[in-house]
Amino acid sequence: MKKIVALALSLMMLLGCVSAFAETAEKETITMMGAFNITYDKLPEGYTLNVMTDTEMDYVASITAEDASKPKILLTMAFSDEWDGVNTLADATEEDIAAVKQDFYDVTELDDGDIIFEDQQTGMGTPVLVARAVDNAFAAVYTIYMSHEIEVDIFPGDAEEGGVKDEDIQNMLSFLTNVEFAPLAE
Repeated sequence: MKKIVALALSLMMLLGCVSAFAETAEKETITMMGAFNITYDKLPEGYTLNVMTDTEMDYVASITAEDASKPKILLTMAFSDEWDGVNTLADATEEDIAAVKQDFYDVTELDDGDIIFEDQQTGMGTPVLVARAVDNAFAAVYTIYMSHEIEVDIFPGDAEEGGVKDEDIQNMLSFLTNVEFAPLAE
């Protein structure tokens, strides 16, 4: 009996090591302007990340599913002179946040009041601003890290009724929670 238990425990430990190795092997790392790395290993279920732009100044990727009825997602990260010296969104002034909100109105060409803004956090406590069109035509999760704007835009899928759902936003908050931001060692 002891041999069976020892064999079972050994097998479980071996499988755990293989699983941990597989998890590490699946992590993807993106380096932004030599300032920091982001590492992720889980996308929302059924999605793949397709890099569209990867330069020293910005990174743009679409996160899409084979199923066209699922939401379409765009991840953008870019250095911003306006945020120079600002480490996180928590360091931003009220005027800075008001300017970000105004930018959403300017880009979308929506009228004042057509976008709902909420202060939220990822599962790791990173402050984010969630912007959502009143008609659910889009939603965005916005944050700052080391003078870089990071934004995840969510658009409804082809057959999605009712537009972007709370679940879609929560999936992006989970994705951002999973992303590890780490300054490069000097």
